[in-house]
Amino acid sequence: MSSLIKSAWVALLLLVCHPAFSAPEQLYLFRHSEKQTGSNPYLTEQGQARAENLVSLVNIHPHITLYSSNYNRTLSTAAPLAAYFNIKTITYNAADLTALKNQLLAQDGVVVVIGHSNTTPQLASLLSNQAIENMDEEQYGHYYLLNKLEDGNYKSKLRTMDFNHVQKNQPKLVF
Repeated sequence: MSSLIKSAWVALLLLVCHPAFSAPEQLYLFRHSEKQTGSNPYLTEQGQARAENLVSLVNIHPHITLYSSNYNRTLSTAAPLAAYFNIKTITYNAADLTALKNQLLAQDGVVVVIGHSNTTPQLASLLSNQAIENMDEEQYGHYYLLNKLEDGNYKSKLRTMDFNHVQKNQPKLVF
């Protein structure tokens, strides 16, 4: 077989197998913003302002893939990101984080996940194989940023939201 044909076969094989080797470079894991009361509440005014400010944390990326559990509070938190990037939000089952992990690892680029105070740390632990502390029910100002390492694993860092640097056209949060 000529070297040209061998090269063509290798190129074809790499194209076909690419999805098996894809994985996001970064994952942002946010807990939903401040919520109203009730069984499936929407966001408070403060929660809506926080959701709108999430854009300032990820707008350095030209494109993201966005996931949210299928609850009013998480979908409302994801809505400003979906609008900014002109994308649809992919919903997931918050009770099956293993399935979500598999979906996320099949993506490329930057992935943002909107979850809950109990599921967000669990997902960070599943993706990074690190021990992650639970998130307090009243904690809305922290998120996890996971970066892909050279060996393909992820390193999770707990970050604090700081909206003091937001642009003039974005509202500041006052706590």
